Amino acid sequence: MALANNRLPILLITIAVVTACSAIDANESTILGRPQSRIFGGQNAAEGQFPYQVLVTRAGDGYIVVCGGAIISRNYVLTAAHCANGYSPSDYSVRAGTVKFNSGGVVIKVAEVKIHPQYSAYNYDIALLRLSSPLSFNDNIKPVLLGSTDLPEGIPTIITGWGLVSGGGLANQLQYNTVYTLNRDSCIKRLNTIQYSMRCLGKSAGNGICGGDSGGPAVANGVLIGITSFYVNGCDSSLPNGFTDVVYSRDWIRANSDADCSCSA
Repeated sequence: MALANNRLPILLITIAVVTACSAIDANESTILGRPQSRIFGGQNAAEGQFPYQVLVTRAGDGYIVVCGGAIISRNYVLTAAHCANGYSPSDYSVRAGTVKFNSGGVVIKVAEVKIHPQYSAYNYDIALLRLSSPLSFNDNIKPVLLGSTDLPEGIPTIITGWGLVSGGGLANQLQYNTVYTLNRDSCIKRLNTIQYSMRCLGKSAGNGICGGDSGGPAVANGVLIGITSFYVNGCDSSLPNGFTDVVYSRDWIRANSDADCSCSA
């Protein structure tokens, strides 16, 4: 499965404002472009509407890398492996409890990064961030439950993020949009091939993920089913977007965190 060369990177690198957003156009007859992260065609989220969403930043050498993440417990955030691979945990911070890009909520440093041991070229593109201090839950900060069963095709799924928007630049306010579940056969039909650790979600042209949305949540029926990973043929393409399948990776997530348990902080 020759996926890596066609994938569009979805993390975003900024120097105060956007400096670079790596993207390699993929041919529609192949699968996956490297992930980029933004919500195209979205709308503003209200305070507390998506209390599980966080902003993940990595600072170093004058650069700031922007990704999204999902709160799964007081102590852990789930994000994409390509957002967190190869750097010290102390380089990372998480902002929770706000819909604003650079203000409000709380900012907590990361104490430990756990990359899926099978991560390679966006296969098993998933990582756990253990926070240096536990989150205090309130109306604006809450965890999302992990999906445990596959959903049928056509289920509305909410994607969220502060990534690049169709007008250009990062969103100042959290954006959200609706995409739809596709079964594996439909994904393969549209993208030619896909790894078992991945899932794709259907969308119309001009909508979906883009640069800066990497690591963000995809939530259907109130549970987390995907982590934003890649898009194909540009952010405004009609091809499905790619996500890490949370249901497929659920055992690893639970074995390496305190998600879905009644543990106190």
